[in-house]
Amino acid sequence: MRRRLGDERRAEARLAVTLTGILLALMVTQFLAWALLAPSILAAPTGSIALLYWGAQIGAFVLCFLGCVLGFKPAISICFEPGGLLIRRPDETLRLAAGEVFAHEVLSPLLFHRHYRRYARTHVFVNRLTDAPLLLQTAFGPVVLGLSTADQTAVLRRLDRPTAPVFTDAGEVARLA
Repeated sequence: MRRRLGDERRAEARLAVTLTGILLALMVTQFLAWALLAPSILAAPTGSIALLYWGAQIGAFVLCFLGCVLGFKPAISICFEPGGLLIRRPDETLRLAAGEVFAHEVLSPLLFHRHYRRYARTHVFVNRLTDAPLLLQTAFGPVVLGLSTADQTAVLRRLDRPTAPVFTDAGEVARLA
Protein backbone atom coordinates (compact mmCIF):
# COMPACT_ATOMS: atom_id res chain seq x y z
CA MET A 1 0.00 0.00 0.00
CA ARG A 2 2.82 2.37 0.82
CA ARG A 3 4.29 1.99 -2.65
CA ARG A 4 0.94 2.61 -4.36
CA LEU A 5 -0.14 5.55 -2.17
CA GLY A 6 3.28 7.16 -1.86
CA ASP A 7 2.64 8.25 1.73
CA GLU A 8 3.53 6.07 4.70
CA ARG A 9 0.98 7.62 7.07
CA ARG A 10 -1.93 7.24 4.64
CA ALA A 11 -0.88 3.68 3.91
CA GLU A 12 -0.81 2.88 7.64
CA ALA A 13 -4.29 4.36 8.11
CA ARG A 14 -5.68 2.51 5.09
CA LEU A 15 -4.14 -0.74 6.32
CA ALA A 16 -5.83 -0.31 9.71
CA VAL A 17 -9.20 0.35 8.08
CA THR A 18 -8.76 -2.58 5.69
CA LEU A 19 -7.80 -5.02 8.43
CA THR A 20 -10.71 -3.85 10.58
CA GLY A 21 -13.09 -4.42 7.67
CA ILE A 22 -11.67 -7.89 7.05
CA LEU A 23 -12.01 -8.80 10.72
CA LEU A 24 -15.62 -7.58 10.80
CA ALA A 25 -16.41 -9.55 7.64
CA LEU A 26 -14.85 -12.67 9.17
CA MET A 27 -16.91 -12.25 12.34
CA VAL A 28 -20.15 -11.82 10.39
CA THR A 29 -19.26 -14.85 8.25
CA GLN A 30 -18.53 -16.89 11.38
CA PHE A 31 -21.89 -16.00 12.96
CA LEU A 32 -23.74 -16.69 9.71
CA ALA A 33 -21.96 -20.03 9.26
CA TRP A 34 -22.77 -21.04 12.82
CA ALA A 35 -26.43 -20.06 12.37
CA LEU A 36 -26.71 -22.17 9.23
CA LEU A 37 -24.54 -25.13 10.30
CA ALA A 38 -25.27 -25.40 14.04
CA PRO A 39 -27.87 -28.20 13.71
CA SER A 40 -25.50 -30.29 11.53
CA ILE A 41 -22.50 -29.65 13.79
CA LEU A 42 -24.41 -30.46 17.00
CA ALA A 43 -25.91 -33.60 15.45
CA ALA A 44 -22.51 -34.95 14.36
CA PRO A 45 -19.66 -33.22 16.27
CA THR A 46 -17.00 -35.34 14.55
CA GLY A 47 -18.60 -35.25 11.10
CA SER A 48 -17.11 -33.69 7.98
CA ILE A 49 -19.18 -30.49 8.29
CA ALA A 50 -18.07 -29.95 11.91
CA LEU A 51 -14.42 -30.61 11.04
CA LEU A 52 -14.62 -28.24 8.08
CA TYR A 53 -16.26 -25.55 10.22
CA TRP A 54 -13.72 -25.78 13.05
CA GLY A 55 -10.81 -26.04 10.60
CA ALA A 56 -12.00 -22.85 8.90
CA GLN A 57 -12.26 -21.16 12.32
CA ILE A 58 -8.69 -22.08 13.22
CA GLY A 59 -7.42 -21.09 9.75
CA ALA A 60 -9.14 -17.69 9.96
CA PHE A 61 -7.69 -17.09 13.43
CA VAL A 62 -4.17 -17.97 12.25
CA LEU A 63 -4.47 -15.71 9.19
CA CYS A 64 -5.74 -12.83 11.32
CA PHE A 65 -2.91 -13.32 13.78
CA LEU A 66 -0.29 -13.37 11.03
CA GLY A 67 -1.73 -10.38 9.19
CA CYS A 68 -2.77 -8.15 12.09
CA VAL A 69 -0.33 -8.97 14.87
CA LEU A 70 2.88 -10.12 13.20
CA GLY A 71 2.49 -8.26 9.91
CA PHE A 72 5.24 -7.86 7.34
CA LYS A 73 8.06 -5.39 7.03
CA PRO A 74 10.51 -5.55 4.12
CA ALA A 75 14.17 -6.21 4.83
CA ILE A 76 16.51 -3.25 5.20
CA SER A 77 20.08 -3.25 3.97
CA ILE A 78 22.75 -0.72 4.85
CA CYS A 79 25.83 -0.62 2.65
CA PHE A 80 28.96 1.31 3.54
CA GLU A 81 30.22 3.31 0.58
CA PRO A 82 33.39 5.36 0.36
CA GLY A 83 31.45 8.61 0.88
CA GLY A 84 28.85 7.48 3.43
CA LEU A 85 25.90 5.09 3.66
CA LEU A 86 23.39 3.60 1.27
CA ILE A 87 20.18 2.60 3.08
CA ARG A 88 17.85 0.43 1.05
CA ARG A 89 14.54 -1.37 1.29
CA PRO A 90 12.54 -2.66 -1.67
CA ASP A 91 10.55 0.55 -2.27
CA GLU A 92 12.97 3.25 -1.06
CA THR A 93 16.67 4.06 -1.33
CA LEU A 94 18.44 6.74 0.65
CA ARG A 95 22.07 7.78 0.21
CA LEU A 96 23.71 9.64 3.10
CA ALA A 97 27.10 11.24 2.80
CA ALA A 98 29.12 11.32 5.99
CA GLY A 99 28.93 15.12 6.12
CA GLU A 100 25.13 15.23 5.76
CA VAL A 101 24.50 13.78 9.20
CA PHE A 102 24.95 16.62 11.68
CA ALA A 103 23.58 14.90 14.81
CA HIS A 104 22.64 11.46 16.00
CA GLU A 105 21.03 10.00 19.09
CA VAL A 106 19.47 6.83 20.35
CA LEU A 107 15.72 7.32 20.82
CA SER A 108 13.42 5.83 23.36
CA PRO A 109 10.71 3.72 21.70
CA LEU A 110 8.05 5.95 23.23
CA LEU A 111 9.53 9.11 21.68
CA PHE A 112 9.85 7.36 18.32
CA HIS A 113 6.21 6.23 18.29
CA ARG A 114 4.78 9.46 19.66
CA HIS A 115 6.77 11.88 17.53
CA TYR A 116 9.15 10.70 14.85
CA ARG A 117 6.99 7.89 13.43
CA ARG A 118 4.19 10.40 12.80
CA TYR A 119 6.37 13.29 11.61
CA ALA A 120 5.95 13.56 7.82
CA ARG A 121 9.57 14.40 7.00
CA THR A 122 10.96 11.40 8.86
CA HIS A 123 12.45 8.63 6.76
CA VAL A 124 11.72 5.49 8.76
CA PHE A 125 13.80 2.37 8.11
CA VAL A 126 12.53 0.08 10.84
CA ASN A 127 11.66 -3.51 9.95
CA ARG A 128 11.41 -4.81 13.52
CA LEU A 129 10.88 -3.25 16.90
CA THR A 130 14.09 -2.49 18.70
CA ASP A 131 14.75 -1.31 22.22
CA ALA A 132 16.24 1.95 20.99
CA PRO A 133 16.07 3.10 17.34
CA LEU A 134 18.88 5.28 16.01
CA LEU A 135 17.98 8.82 14.92
CA LEU A 136 20.17 10.57 12.37
CA GLN A 137 19.48 14.29 11.91
CA THR A 138 20.09 15.45 8.34
CA ALA A 139 19.32 18.65 6.43
CA PHE A 140 16.41 17.02 4.57
CA GLY A 141 14.81 15.52 7.71
CA PRO A 142 15.34 12.91 10.39
CA VAL A 143 16.24 9.33 9.46
CA VAL A 144 15.31 6.57 11.93
CA LEU A 145 17.06 3.21 11.73
CA GLY A 146 15.85 0.16 13.64
CA LEU A 147 19.15 -1.62 14.22
CA SER A 148 20.71 -3.77 16.89
CA THR A 149 23.22 -2.12 19.22
CA ALA A 150 26.20 -3.63 17.40
CA ASP A 151 24.90 -2.43 14.03
CA GLN A 152 24.22 1.04 15.46
CA THR A 153 27.82 1.22 16.67
CA ALA A 154 29.12 0.22 13.23
CA VAL A 155 26.97 2.84 11.47
CA LEU A 156 28.01 5.59 13.89
CA ARG A 157 31.67 4.62 13.59
CA ARG A 158 31.38 4.83 9.80
CA LEU A 159 29.64 8.22 9.90
CA ASP A 160 32.13 9.68 12.38
CA ARG A 161 35.08 8.68 10.21
CA PRO A 162 36.26 11.55 8.01
CA THR A 163 35.79 11.06 4.30
CA ALA A 164 38.95 9.53 2.92
CA PRO A 165 40.03 9.61 -0.71
CA VAL A 166 39.37 6.41 -2.62
CA PHE A 167 42.30 5.09 -4.59
CA THR A 168 42.24 2.59 -7.42
CA ASP A 169 44.28 0.26 -5.26
CA ALA A 170 42.00 -2.53 -3.98
CA GLY A 171 43.49 -2.37 -0.46
CA GLU A 172 42.21 1.17 0.22
CA VAL A 173 38.69 0.39 -1.07
CA ALA A 174 38.54 -2.78 1.05
CA ARG A 175 39.75 -0.90 4.12
CA LEU A 176 36.99 1.72 3.71
CA ALA A 177 34.27 -0.88 3.31
